Amino acid sequence: ISDFASEWSKSHQITNNFEVDDATYRDFQNFVMQKQKEGDIKLDALYARPIEDLKKALTISGYQGSSKEVDQLRANIMSEMRKDFDKYRKDIKEDIGVGILSRYLPESMLIERSIKSDVQVAAAANLVSNEGKFNALLARENTVDANNNKIALSEDDNFDKDTGAKLSLKW
Repeated sequence: ISDFASEWSKSHQITNNFEVDDATYRDFQNFVMQKQKEGDIKLDALYARPIEDLKKALTISGYQGSSKEVDQLRANIMSEMRKDFDKYRKDIKEDIGVGILSRYLPESMLIERSIKSDVQVAAAANLVSNEGKFNALLARENTVDANNNKIALSEDDNFDKDTGAKLSLKW
């Protein structure tokens, strides 16, 4: 992604609300496939060695006809990897965007931007803002003490009524 971001930055300008569009994503796919053809990257590196070992073992065993099936397996793996471009499109586009923006923005702004689009951060913020859901998740009930402070109640002996805290350890 870093190499693509460098190449992209040479011929493009970023805008205020920069996002990776479909054209940029297609450019990235073409860039990766070209690098694959040139041998600069190996998308099938994880599988290349075992496939070569299988091909050698079949050749040594005299199964010359199986060589075509091994080549077909390699082609099928590459086809599946190309499909991953669609399957993981959203994540890849986000990574490309970060790669491009990292050439223009300080790290603190990149982190702030990523927090705004992070699914887990959004879910945590939603949970914390919904007191009923939050308390249900923690399996606690709220009540008010003499100073009108909310505290959690529990029937458990491990519950400290002064702090509203419960300690439960399982080994």
